[in-house]
Amino acid sequence: MVTSILALIIILIVIPYCIGLLPASFIPDERRTVSAVYVFGFAFSLALFELISVPVIIMRGDGFPLIVGLYLGVECVFAMIGLIVFNFAVRRTPQDTSEKWIKREHRIKVSTVTHTTEEKILWLIAALSVLFQIIMYVRMQSFDGDDAYYVVQSLLSNETDTLYRIKPYTGLTTGMDLRHALASVPVWIAYIARVSGIHSTIISHSVIGILLLVILYLIYYNCGVILFNGDSKKLAAFMLFISFLYIFGNVSIYTRETFMLTRTWQGKSMLANLVIATVIWLLLSIFYRDEEKLAALKYGEEDEQKSLGYWIMIFNMSIVAAMCSTAGVFLIGLLIGTYGTVLSIWKRDIQIALKLMITCVPLVVYGAIYMIM
Repeated sequence: MVTSILALIIILIVIPYCIGLLPASFIPDERRTVSAVYVFGFAFSLALFELISVPVIIMRGDGFPLIVGLYLGVECVFAMIGLIVFNFAVRRTPQDTSEKWIKREHRIKVSTVTHTTEEKILWLIAALSVLFQIIMYVRMQSFDGDDAYYVVQSLLSNETDTLYRIKPYTGLTTGMDLRHALASVPVWIAYIARVSGIHSTIISHSVIGILLLVILYLIYYNCGVILFNGDSKKLAAFMLFISFLYIFGNVSIYTRETFMLTRTWQGKSMLANLVIATVIWLLLSIFYRDEEKLAALKYGEEDEQKSLGYWIMIFNMSIVAAMCSTAGVFLIGLLIGTYGTVLSIWKRDIQIALKLMITCVPLVVYGAIYMIM
């Protein structure tokens, strides 16, 4: 049991965080928070899994052990690269002088150190509401008909080493189902089960759900930091509002809130709640980064920080969208394309649209594979 818990901590927390240091090395210092680094790394690791697993799924029906070995090795390599790049790109960067920091304060609002009683109460209620959701998620387990496919598919991959070659409903052999094969979330869950030694059903219904709920609120927290410019009181109210939306969002079996709290481990739930929210956060970061550059020029400061990390992550999120669901191919493409068109016209800068088009290349590739095969 202890070994399994340690394995989960390493593969779901430690390694993704180290991987996240790679793209986080190329974003502004004030945006490089622990939560941002971890979300970056978690999304990056999912993108790596999709790139490794899909070719193996298509070419080898019994290639699950190959996926486990390749992915574990690649993850460790990228974790080492992240640590090395972060050390050279960030830790060895000279610290800001007092004069430079004074200029930067004109364009970046720093959170106040003192917190009012009202603000503390808001944060406490927000934290308790998130904790309540996690507890209720574990105690009030939800089972539906999709478990017969997605959970059983993970179990089959872990127990038989096959990849979408056995029908979950009957146990009979079948040809590869490409629509589900391109969305490799069940295989990812099987990988976690294999490495940790915990049953795939437990991973799906307990471990992954808790982890994704925490990541969901980390994403919204970072969105709020940008939207409210570091105002802690407004940020606390925003987090409380979001948590209440999820608690009382079960107005239909089809809402994203219902999917998040009852089908968290399914790819379509991850797409609707995590992937779309992360892409919006990254697009907001690029927009506000552009505004900060203009302010830097206004105050005579040379802007040395770059937005490369955000562009890398949008590219990765395009891959993760295809991993979660084939619907993500056009949904995320539509979101990025709409944003790029509007921002390019507003800023009168065609380079923004061109960069965002490059980040959509994985979506085009996966869409072409699905159409051709």
